[in-house]
Amino acid sequence: MSDKKKILIIILISIFAFGLYLYQDSISELITAPFDVAIKSFKKVEDKAEIPNPIKEKQEKTKVVVVEEEEQTIKVVEESMPAVVSVVRKEIYFDPFRGPFKSEDSIGTGFVIDGKEGVILTNRHVVNDDRATYSVVIGEGEKTYDVEKVYKDPLNDFAILKINLDGEVLHELKLGDSDKLRVGQTVIAIGNALGEFGNSTTKGIVSGLGRGIVAQEGPFGRAESLDNVIQTDAALNPGNSGGPLLNLQGEVIGINVAISNNAENIGFALPINTLKSVIKTFEEKGKISRPFLGVEYAQITKKLAEQRALPVGAFVRKVVPNSPAEKGGIEPGDIILKVNGIRLDDEKNTLAKVIAQQPTDEPIEIVVDRNGKEVTLKVELEDLEK
Repeated sequence: MSDKKKILIIILISIFAFGLYLYQDSISELITAPFDVAIKSFKKVEDKAEIPNPIKEKQEKTKVVVVEEEEQTIKVVEESMPAVVSVVRKEIYFDPFRGPFKSEDSIGTGFVIDGKEGVILTNRHVVNDDRATYSVVIGEGEKTYDVEKVYKDPLNDFAILKINLDGEVLHELKLGDSDKLRVGQTVIAIGNALGEFGNSTTKGIVSGLGRGIVAQEGPFGRAESLDNVIQTDAALNPGNSGGPLLNLQGEVIGINVAISNNAENIGFALPINTLKSVIKTFEEKGKISRPFLGVEYAQITKKLAEQRALPVGAFVRKVVPNSPAEKGGIEPGDIILKVNGIRLDDEKNTLAKVIAQQPTDEPIEIVVDRNGKEVTLKVELEDLEK
């Protein structure tokens, strides 16, 4: 290489080195800029991302559930309220010092199940005074209707009221399925609390199922055994009797029937499924009709059966004279095992429940355990009307 070329190369290298020295900061920024932008963008995304918080997420979910249940409760109450009525007893009595008097007392609750025909359900003890007449009040006194006819169930604390609507159509409630109830399920009670506060609403849960209680009509009234009732902690008060117990779908799953005087937040309701056959018969025949067997019995539960080496069934304590049971050959001491092929138990298939579903116009087959041997009997149930 010639000396001239060497000198030219040295000059060019010197100029390039001097340029690098002179503009080093700018060149450094130019090279690192893409990386800085990427790092800053990553930091922004990282800053925006929330660290998962299980407690916060659970609180938010709980809040959503509570709000949804609250809104559904309000909806059920608003839609059901127009079908709930207060039952008023009208009575004329004679005071020996002041002469005849007329009284009107709001004594209970009922609810409409047929808005065209004017059919209302309530408790029998609410309308048990045959000397009195009754009326029902819609809402807070918007309208009053006289009760034309009272139909009482002879076997349960249940009654049907019939009013004349003259072509009007009332709001009505839909009957649900009480066999699907579960302990802990939310329920709503609507009733005429204390006979003063019409259509008061309370909410609670199903506290127990299949309870057996003895209900009494007032401090000196008659006592009545009620089987397979629903226990709830929804606050019930005198005057709530006959009102609906509703699920969160707005369906009637029970009729409020009794409260416990010895404890707080314990109320009881008749499961609506135990009354559906009676309601169906009323719709078909215009009267309450019950199949009648005619025995007094004690239930042998699974636990008792294991303890005493007995079969599960209904132990017959007494047979009513001249009843279908006596005519069919059932004797005291028999244990009823089956009715028309249905095996009795102490849960879903009690004797009373199974008999209520049987026909009265044809013989049925009843299997009993008599001194350790199974005996099959033919029994024709009678129609117990009221």
